Amino acid sequence: MRRIYMDNGRKKDKVVFGQNFLTNKEIAVDIVDSCNFSAADDVVEIGPGEGVLTGLIAGRVKTFTVIEIDPFYYNLTKEKFNKFNPAPNFVNEDALKFDYAVLSKSLSSKIRVISNLPYEISGPVIDKFIKEKDAFSDLTLMFQKEFAERLYSKENDSGRGALSVIAGLNFEITKLFDVGKSNFNPAPKVDSTVLRLTPKYFEDTDYVWAAGSQFFNYFVHQLFKLRRKKLKNSIYASFFGVPPDVKEHIFVEKACIDLNKRPQELTTAELVASGREYDKYLASRQDV
Repeated sequence: MRRIYMDNGRKKDKVVFGQNFLTNKEIAVDIVDSCNFSAADDVVEIGPGEGVLTGLIAGRVKTFTVIEIDPFYYNLTKEKFNKFNPAPNFVNEDALKFDYAVLSKSLSSKIRVISNLPYEISGPVIDKFIKEKDAFSDLTLMFQKEFAERLYSKENDSGRGALSVIAGLNFEITKLFDVGKSNFNPAPKVDSTVLRLTPKYFEDTDYVWAAGSQFFNYFVHQLFKLRRKKLKNSIYASFFGVPPDVKEHIFVEKACIDLNKRPQELTTAELVASGREYDKYLASRQDV
């Protein structure tokens, strides 16, 4: 995306990183107020843009780290908000490469994240947040509305997919409110949704395994490749190398799943049970 901006009265053309900037200050206030930040909080903002959220947070929290990949907006916000006490820590870095775990450890505190995320990094940044979830107290994030609906979909929802399952295992996901596309510049083609993500932890060993397992992630993605088909058809098109009778044994006899169901109809418990049985079977084959 390219944008025209003014520099000493002259028009200049610059590249920006796919972000649609929130311009409605009342909505910005609603987002920040929903976080109920306190003077004891360590807060991270990702992609401040022109600083509509930044100015509502700076000076109100214990530490404030602002991550901006675009050098222009990094310098702009740093100049605007360095006057606050304590001054924010401005970082000119890609949010997908930033080490949140290291920051949390250095602060001896879990961090709270707020961001109007660029739509194009929504999937990758959720993957990163899952991998580093121990660093976070909570995350208040704005996404494209359709992506947000996929993220918090439950069983039987039409938007349910692999992302819904993996994200829902790792975070309690709460919808806060929608934001119309007219409240941004440039205006996107779709509306947005603000979500709150709070890390989830389990005592059940199978759920602990599923939440952090690369195999379970792979297993769920395999299942949802054919999410409109019934399991009695779709499971035979996935997991090559596993005999058909073993697949049926795992789903029906071990996990007690009706093969007339479609993947999006499965509960998280059913997915964890079947994924665990697959993992056990593959481990047993390695021992042979």
